[in-house]
Amino acid sequence: MTKNTLPVFLRPLSIIALDEQLPVNISHEHGDLALQLLSELTKDYQAPLDLVRKRYGDVTDETREPIIVPHHDVIMRHVIRPLREAKQCFVLGMPVACIAQAGLVGEMVALWRFRMLQPQLDGRPLDEALQKLLLGREFDRLGQEERIRVLKAVDTLDEELVSAFGDLRSLRRSYLHFMIDAKANLDEDAKRALWLANLLVTKTLGVSFDQGALVLPPRVSKYIKDIVAREPSPTGADLAP
Repeated sequence: MTKNTLPVFLRPLSIIALDEQLPVNISHEHGDLALQLLSELTKDYQAPLDLVRKRYGDVTDETREPIIVPHHDVIMRHVIRPLREAKQCFVLGMPVACIAQAGLVGEMVALWRFRMLQPQLDGRPLDEALQKLLLGREFDRLGQEERIRVLKAVDTLDEELVSAFGDLRSLRRSYLHFMIDAKANLDEDAKRALWLANLLVTKTLGVSFDQGALVLPPRVSKYIKDIVAREPSPTGADLAP
């Protein structure tokens, strides 16, 4: 009788450091368990902290990232949270997850830009009913490529933004809709996706400074007006009728 050998991966979804019954050769001290967890997540069992510090440095550049962001619920939940998660995924050695989250940022930025536009047609707001007549579907239900085509018509997208939207969509699609090419450079593609997502966010926020004061584009200021707390002017000018 012929005997065959089959290589297997035992419990591929387990995270040993989080199991209720820890192996006897693993310390139960919290600090040791935290290091064990980091090792498991990064697959580096020698110097996981050194690895994540290096990967963090690879995708950290304050000249290309949003530094000051209005703490508006929609912006934080739908734009900044997936952007942070994309970066965290890269740092922990999960480049495909990074690309997925960065692609989500691109979609959220498109939706956010449309909401800030309050586009008009013949003086009438382009509400959901009118959107349906013009586009066949509400903006949110369009594919990303169609959304960008609409934004190009009604928004002020420069070539850099249009290119960033398109490149990020194509990159995300190549990893999430097809088998991954074994020769693909996952880390480089993930970094590129993350920088594209950062570009879309920073250019849409448009933060600048004037004599130390934070300045936002008019439509961003209007969008976040509900969270702005105005302080009375020392001269009392704000009290004038």
